Amino acid sequence: MFNLISPLKMMSVVLVLFGFGAIAAIYTLEKAQFSDANPYRAVMILASIYDLILLGLAHVGWRWLWRKIPLLGSVLFPDLNGRWRMTIHWSGVDGGGEVEASAVIKQSFVSFSIEVQSDGSDSETLVVQPKKDPESGRPILYYVYRVVPKGGHDLSAGSYEGAAILKFFEGHSHGLRGNYFTSRNTQGRFELQRA
Repeated sequence: MFNLISPLKMMSVVLVLFGFGAIAAIYTLEKAQFSDANPYRAVMILASIYDLILLGLAHVGWRWLWRKIPLLGSVLFPDLNGRWRMTIHWSGVDGGGEVEASAVIKQSFVSFSIEVQSDGSDSETLVVQPKKDPESGRPILYYVYRVVPKGGHDLSAGSYEGAAILKFFEGHSHGLRGNYFTSRNTQGRFELQRA
């Protein structure tokens, strides 16, 4: 999600907040008549505390913030963490079909991954890029992955890569849907619903 906000804007916000905190710390020290206290030490302690708070918010605390302020999910990006039921519709040279799978999405403010497991294979994330559609504002995931067949399921072909564009839908069809293609010359559609 960090990619959704300009890094320069994010740095600007962090620096402004830190500046206000440093001014407040120095003012508090002077008001408490600690004239011999080293204001630089106070600022360094404040900076360390501020860094710990930002680290906590980036990895865990942002979900609490999203629950408290639901508007953030629509303004920035929704919280997609959790287990999803996945249906994979595929077609290729040898025909087509449908496979049921399960997906686990792990999302923090600075990282994103999608792990998929089915009876015949597992997939691992190579790249996931969250974006917002510039016209509709709909959340979109650009997803590149590697599929590794499980023992006894088409091991002769080995692992292969694929790419998908998944769009987030709200309302009665709440979930992620989108088309994909692979380096095995197969293509199809992913449909994910919360488990």
